[in-house]
Amino acid sequence: MRTKPTWTLTKASLKMWFRDRQAMFWTFFLPLVIMVIFGVLNFGALGRIDLGIVDLAENEASQGFVSILQAINAFDISRGNSEAAERLALEDGERDLVIIIPADFGPALTPVSLRVLYDAASSRETLVGQVILRQILDEMTFTFTGASRLFILDPEPVTSRNLRFIDFLVPGVVAMSIMQMGLFSVAFAFVQLKKQGILRRLLATPIRPTSFLFAQVFTRLVVSVLQTVILIAVAVLFFDVHLAGNPLAVLMLALIGGGVFISMGFAISGWAKTEEVAAPIANVIALPMMFLSGVFFPREAMPQALQAITDFLPLTYLAEAMRNVIIDGASLWSQWGNLAGLAVWLAFSFLVAVLLFRWE
Repeated sequence: MRTKPTWTLTKASLKMWFRDRQAMFWTFFLPLVIMVIFGVLNFGALGRIDLGIVDLAENEASQGFVSILQAINAFDISRGNSEAAERLALEDGERDLVIIIPADFGPALTPVSLRVLYDAASSRETLVGQVILRQILDEMTFTFTGASRLFILDPEPVTSRNLRFIDFLVPGVVAMSIMQMGLFSVAFAFVQLKKQGILRRLLATPIRPTSFLFAQVFTRLVVSVLQTVILIAVAVLFFDVHLAGNPLAVLMLALIGGGVFISMGFAISGWAKTEEVAAPIANVIALPMMFLSGVFFPREAMPQALQAITDFLPLTYLAEAMRNVIIDGASLWSQWGNLAGLAVWLAFSFLVAVLLFRWE
């Protein structure tokens, strides 16, 4: 591959891309609008109270208490095996409250104390949750003895990361924008070039096909990185999102993810003859991943069978890796599982693209 023609084609491709207003809109403005809308509406604040339960008594009284809690719509119950595990979940922002049911829970002559660990940063959820717990325990006290205050709540604040919905959303939107850019921009552009006979005429010129393809791929990888930088910068500046991980690791994930979806775009463009055929194929691939790969909402809310399937989607690997690095501050190498998944999809999609791609 000759350097000068390749670099000239790459610069020309970059100029053509950034002069295309429609491409600029769909690539940069639309993901930004989605992130701003979800961030301003703050859907995460509209959910139920996440309550963790550690039952050390495991007797008839504690089981009855847990059953009452599970019947309350305001609570999203998680049963824990140990206080340490539930405390860690609380610190990670996965719980609003954790109630520790003591081993002596039940009718007694002296008051029984129940420890309640709560997220010090989630004042509204923890306050409402504690009020509901006190009311239930008071009703149980009256049922047991006809007296009052047999059960006492002992609240303990726990410092957490105070993750908000926008913190969860940003890595997913970044991954989604990379997917859309790779799939749709490549598929539509190359189908149009084939349809107009431009690719066929390129073969008659001194330009090597590899130089032309390198320019196109390089341009889209640059756009993937630029997308990532803009979205994260807006999230940090306007929504106070904290970037816990290494920015270089985030950009590396953007390059790897961009390579996967660009290869898929080439595969689509190789098989489809017209834009009318390419559009539904790209949508069939993109839309299920957009809603099943944990872009907007946690995948834990889905049925277990569906989670098992979505574990292997390329967007799931990219979104999970992005989220772990951006939110949790994980290193790039700690994401070897997600990186391996992306590598497998990259090899598979590249092979399919090579087999299907045609110049005319």
